[in-house]
Amino acid sequence: MLSYIWFWKINSKGVVFNMEPFKNFKVAAYVYAYYLEKVDEAEIQRGIDYFKKYIHLDKVYIENHRGTVDIPVEKLKAVKALFEKNGIETSGGITSTQLVDGVRKPSYYDTFCYTDPRHREEYLRIVRELASVFDEIILDDFFFTACRCEMCIEAKGKQSWKDYRLHMMEEFSHEIVDLARKVNPKMNFIIKYPNWYESYQETGYNPGKQKDIFDMIYTGTETRNACYSPQHLQLYESYSIIRLLENTAPGRNGGGWFDCYQCYPMDAYLEQAYLTVLSRPREVMMFCWGSLYKNKLITPMGFQLGRLDAMLSKVGACQGLKCYLPVNAQGEDHAEDYLGMMGVPVEGVPEFPADAASVLLTVQALKDEHIVEKLERFVAAGGKAIVTSGFVKEALCKGLEQMTSIRYRDRIISAAEYMTDKPHTWGSILCSAQRPVIFPVMEHRNNTTWALAKAFGGDESYGILLRDTYGRGQMITLVLPDAISDLKLLPQPILNRIRNELCAGDVVLEAPSQISLFTYDNDTFCVYPYACDENAAAQQIRVRVKGVATELYSLENEKFRIKPLYVDHNETLFEIYTEPGEFSFYGIRWAENRYGEKIEEEWGSAPHDFED
Repeated sequence: MLSYIWFWKINSKGVVFNMEPFKNFKVAAYVYAYYLEKVDEAEIQRGIDYFKKYIHLDKVYIENHRGTVDIPVEKLKAVKALFEKNGIETSGGITSTQLVDGVRKPSYYDTFCYTDPRHREEYLRIVRELASVFDEIILDDFFFTACRCEMCIEAKGKQSWKDYRLHMMEEFSHEIVDLARKVNPKMNFIIKYPNWYESYQETGYNPGKQKDIFDMIYTGTETRNACYSPQHLQLYESYSIIRLLENTAPGRNGGGWFDCYQCYPMDAYLEQAYLTVLSRPREVMMFCWGSLYKNKLITPMGFQLGRLDAMLSKVGACQGLKCYLPVNAQGEDHAEDYLGMMGVPVEGVPEFPADAASVLLTVQALKDEHIVEKLERFVAAGGKAIVTSGFVKEALCKGLEQMTSIRYRDRIISAAEYMTDKPHTWGSILCSAQRPVIFPVMEHRNNTTWALAKAFGGDESYGILLRDTYGRGQMITLVLPDAISDLKLLPQPILNRIRNELCAGDVVLEAPSQISLFTYDNDTFCVYPYACDENAAAQQIRVRVKGVATELYSLENEKFRIKPLYVDHNETLFEIYTEPGEFSFYGIRWAENRYGEKIEEEWGSAPHDFED
């Protein structure tokens, strides 16, 4: 591991301090009401002194309400003054949970019932009091409703719960923002969205509308331990959800928020922070003050954030395969995050990216009633579309049958043996997995649709990566396993072939699964092997660069350089060493003729050794 001691200073007692603010993002903490209710100013000061030892803190969000706890205005003002005396910015916060008049309604986490006038009255009181103290308010991610009380059932009528809640929460969002601005004209009101974005619409969250009601949005990136999290999340979502919501409200996504719960081993907590920072947020929010005080997680967090901050000064803007995820869509939940976990950089976008070179479409894209028409125009004009088997199954009756010979007959296969072609040459690669994976059977007509990779079931083979040409472009169908998480069980040659087709930039991994690739627009990239994977191990992996490159250089130590293994068909292959839980940043140095027409003539396609 490379050590960067210049982020740190040692005082006379030998205590480590990180005295300087980070250059590329602010660090904030959330001080929740349950903590404030029980402590005095002396205890809060001890917490401030503790944070100063390990991490520079720019800002805190001070909560006035959570559940049955309300913090009086006088105490809010005193706490605000204490933090500001210590050079820490302050804002207000609200958690939208309550037992109004001691009555429990049938709603998850005791969220407010926005149908009930008494609940609305109570919520407006909370906003009014907080707006009188702070110029900025953030809503913790409970500003939703799942209430099905008698009052809600009657008000909903024949609408779906989704439509009823979306309309109601849009209307009440206007009401609380208008009130806060009336109390405090300087108000900056932020809505923080949770990590479970496929379910937003069912509970009234509506980024498509609320982004224009609130001044800013904020993003929950708490992925925790993927196996035990009730939200069915993958760690890559700590990166991808920031990118999606940044593209939803460009320039107004305040930051990424993660917590320390269900984070075992320790790397599960740190990995949330790594991926949040790799997405280039404006601010990193640690939840919450009371849980992090004297917590062993803070020490490595401060050091690792310092390393990442130095790297963000050297990388450019985030890049990746554009994945069209319309607002309020659902289906094949987190398919793009599972692909991210196997080394495909993904950039979620809420509008169809007609000007992109390639696009990824999952079932969620079918929320757009015109998606098949857009897809046909995109591919016919020369674009490359990657569509999932779920998308194909649901779009075949909507016009997609004109673009492919694939048909779905409601059958499945179980396979542990695979075959893939070799790009740029004849021949095939046969490989096997440790245990079988179940796929839907996507029938296709030979020589009309072409199988790039196949799975073997009995005496038959079935395409799991299929290509159709249409107009000047092509459509690639990726057949997802019935359990999408089983993607990680596919043998490495199959993963490599999938990555090659889904590549939207210059860098492709040749590695096992559970290693993510993050690419940026200035010829830099980051490789991160997850520490929490059961098969995590130090290993050599390969990186294929599209173009002729002379070397990779480490962004943490530019004296450390890697020469190519060889150049073939204007692609350069490198080998790098990785360790679980260690991020590695590299830059690419290109040959004078990056696309190598003359170099290809001189070197040919055989492996070529470069001199040190």
